[in-house]
Amino acid sequence: MIHNGIDVEAIKNSVDLDEVIGRYVKLRRTGRESTGLCPFHEEGSPSFTVNPAKGFFHCFGCGAHGDAIGFIQKITGLDFKEACAQLGGHEFAPASPTARKVVEQPLEVNWVPLLPVPEAVPPLMAGGEWTVPIWNPKNGKLRRMKPTRVDAYRDAEGRLLGYVLRCEFVEQSSQKLKKWTPQVTWCVGPDGQQQWCLVKFPTPRPLCGLDALAAKPDAPVLIPEGEKCRAAGAGAWAGYAALTWAGGGNAVGKSDWSPVAGRDVVLWPDADPAGRKAMLGWHNDAGNYVPGVAQLCARAGAKSIRMIDVSGQPAGWDIADALELDKWTPRQLAAWAANRVVELNVVAPDVT
Repeated sequence: MIHNGIDVEAIKNSVDLDEVIGRYVKLRRTGRESTGLCPFHEEGSPSFTVNPAKGFFHCFGCGAHGDAIGFIQKITGLDFKEACAQLGGHEFAPASPTARKVVEQPLEVNWVPLLPVPEAVPPLMAGGEWTVPIWNPKNGKLRRMKPTRVDAYRDAEGRLLGYVLRCEFVEQSSQKLKKWTPQVTWCVGPDGQQQWCLVKFPTPRPLCGLDALAAKPDAPVLIPEGEKCRAAGAGAWAGYAALTWAGGGNAVGKSDWSPVAGRDVVLWPDADPAGRKAMLGWHNDAGNYVPGVAQLCARAGAKSIRMIDVSGQPAGWDIADALELDKWTPRQLAAWAANRVVELNVVAPDVT
């Protein structure tokens, strides 16, 4: 086949595909194919295969696929003519700095979340309490899930940004009920394909409840930890706009707290040390101070910041437990909280 004056088939037939790729990838022969760690994404076990007889390489992890020319283009950053010239002369350039950067980054960088989610996107839930197949770029597999909660994140205009799911399972080693709260976003892939993916919101991440915040411009803001508690607080206290963040206690710094500017904020921590750390900050193993929700709200320009003192409650107790397990009415909850609210004198962190 002649392409732009180049005899493509002659060039591909003149090279040993194993030898070409072997200059960049440590290959191991397994029957008619060779395998190795894919140079285009991080992986711990080989999913990259080379089939010299058929003249192509393929990665079952990230989907990379092509012939000798395509491999040289992808690994070096050369264009088509330059890759053909390199193969024709059998002189191989090193992988380009750009290619190396791609190799060193996690797979998620190849799948970019689209925020807000475009219109006419298929629903995440397929019916029967199961999701549609969701692409996991980390292992290159589709999976369906049966979440116990599905919380939509929306912007101030009500447009969908993505979801946080709550999936529960029994850990085999301890037989304890565990939870997993993956972030699901609508992404565009490296070849332009679009799919629901297990890819986190881009940083700074949106808060959950931005639409409710916009709908109540003069309301104080309630911030508990977790989507379940946000929903519980929103249902119990209609006079508040309830917000929370994605990713749990260690991810408070990854969210955009600017929407709380000029608002009166009330924090409701979980009743354990981790909950207090998430709200008030902590010192990491290196001794550096990590700001919590209170400090980040202060930095964002919150008008005032108060916190509910949950000391004396069972470990892990939260606002959802008060309403669902203890069966408190919203009025009882408000009366109890009114006697436990503490004014915080918070200094905004000097961080970038």
